[in-house]
Amino acid sequence: MQTRIARIEAIIPSLATREDLAHLEGRMRSAILSVESTLHKELTSQTWLIVKLVSGLLTMLLLSLVAATFYIARYTN
Repeated sequence: MQTRIARIEAIIPSLATREDLAHLEGRMRSAILSVESTLHKELTSQTWLIVKLVSGLLTMLLLSLVAATFYIARYTN
């Protein structure tokens, strides 16, 4: 029984207190907020990159269609 109590008493100093857990919770919340803001920033950046790419492709397609229409209207008679 004494050895069991001695082992338990040896473990007690390494157990976390409520203050330790509260401090850890605060650090975790700040880390999560940091990750969320970084993720939001990166997703916004990627979204605008995709919008620019698609709008550029649509502009090129529109110009190609206008050029093809002009060519057909002018040179096919």
